[in-house]
Amino acid sequence: MKQDEIRRRLIGGTIHVIANEGLDKASTKQIGLATSINEAYIYRCFKDKEDMFSKTFDTLDEELFVTTMQHVEIMYVHSMEYETRCRLYFTAVWKFLLGNRDKCLTYVRYYYSPYFSKLSAETHKKRFAPLIEKFKDAYKIEANVWMILNHILNVMLDFAVKVHNNQMPNNDNYLEHVFRVIYASVKQYFKNSKESDS
Repeated sequence: MKQDEIRRRLIGGTIHVIANEGLDKASTKQIGLATSINEAYIYRCFKDKEDMFSKTFDTLDEELFVTTMQHVEIMYVHSMEYETRCRLYFTAVWKFLLGNRDKCLTYVRYYYSPYFSKLSAETHKKRFAPLIEKFKDAYKIEANVWMILNHILNVMLDFAVKVHNNQMPNNDNYLEHVFRVIYASVKQYFKNSKESDS
């Protein structure tokens, strides 16, 4: 088996273990067992466990970034009302978050852990810088677009975890509820419709 394939499988195993056992219980032994790969290979593919965790998060963060960028052009379809564009964009990202339970739960657990601020926060901010640029024109000059988009992500992750933990339903009514909560909290920062659509 080639090293790239081993690395890919180890990342997959890390996602599975973190999602189901949590970061504290995600030992190299557990990940080795989950992947049927000798634990020694972890240290051939990664510097250490922290490096494996951060590379796993990078993989998930890149997937999320690619998804957000794939759908961002809907925000520039000026023939639609701005709220409609926001709903369509939100729905695409929401469905992505709900599309894979293990990936979503691993992302959340790492994102809210000390590992994120120590190892990944700066890379995350750089990765999403192009998305900030795409959205800047929609917001008032004084708005902190990075903070607003972080708020949106935090709320989406919180609600998505509730669905994955079977605390809330995965249906259109709940999707609309989540959108309404988010839209109500950020619409005050949008330029007026005339400015947004110019």
